[in-house]
Amino acid sequence: MALKVTIHNKKGFRYAQEIIAGRHRLTADRIELDGGDDSGPGPYSYLLAALGS
Repeated sequence: MALKVTIHNKKGFRYAQEIIAGRHRLTADRIELDGGDDSGPGPYSYLLAALGS
């Protein structure tokens, strides 16, 4: 069974993305020093978490 993953811009945020992976919802964003709102982990944090899991 293939997992469906979709990504949308999160409204009201500059760089935040809503990630929907199956029934799970995640938010990715940049830190404030990079112009983001720090509303979720950054892309590199998700990459490191994926490699660690």
